[in-house]
Amino acid sequence: MEGYRPRTQNGQMVFELQDGIFKRLCLQAQQNPELNYYLIIDEINRGDIPRIFGELLTVLEKNKRGKKILLPLSRQEFSVPPNVYIIGTMNTADRSIALLDTALRRRFGFIELMPDTELLKDAVVDGIPLGSWLHSLNNRICQNIGRDARNLQIGHAYLMEKDRPIHSLPRLMRVVQEDIIPLLEEYCYEDYKTLELILGSVLVDAKQQRIRHELFEPGREDAFIEALLEHIPELTIPEDRLVEIDDLLENDIDEQNSD
Repeated sequence: MEGYRPRTQNGQMVFELQDGIFKRLCLQAQQNPELNYYLIIDEINRGDIPRIFGELLTVLEKNKRGKKILLPLSRQEFSVPPNVYIIGTMNTADRSIALLDTALRRRFGFIELMPDTELLKDAVVDGIPLGSWLHSLNNRICQNIGRDARNLQIGHAYLMEKDRPIHSLPRLMRVVQEDIIPLLEEYCYEDYKTLELILGSVLVDAKQQRIRHELFEPGREDAFIEALLEHIPELTIPEDRLVEIDDLLENDIDEQNSD
């Protein structure tokens, strides 16, 4: 709203009361009632919103717009015009931060944004239908993780770049290895049995408590593809590729035994 900011005056540091972003926005909106003004707050629940907004919370409600309050520093009367809108985003999967309190929740409408596999429905990378794979992956997350699973689904943005689905296998392999798998490891608290149920027995070796990162090495592309296709029932895996996967798993067992 407003606060004291330092500035130099005659070679001396002084503090001057200045209007904040939201106050300036509201003053501009009052001068242009025919236009709509928006304040977008990313990850709104990371801040102490009741403390930040203070008495302003009272006049944020749509049926209280125009009601005047007295600002504590400038002692000026202030109101929020009806053509000002506040949009806040929040990540409900992040339990390390508090959710919005009841007082603030009453003053906002909520729109849930879930993964949208329709944006990926026509995207196929080396035989992998990205939309079907993501839908299947999220179903397994919901089936195998606890009560917060619905909020822990993988978003479609992981499989997009510059507003378009990713189109290269190396890029997909990198996203799965560096983004999706570490995220799921955190969700599962390194419970490899649950990870195996979600990602499949080709990608996860539950007995050895490890991810088969060798699938991401050059020359293992076919095995990686089939690892992702393992849980998409409508797609069949050619027999020759099944043999390749079996050989991979057998080689892993042999290497472990030799160690």
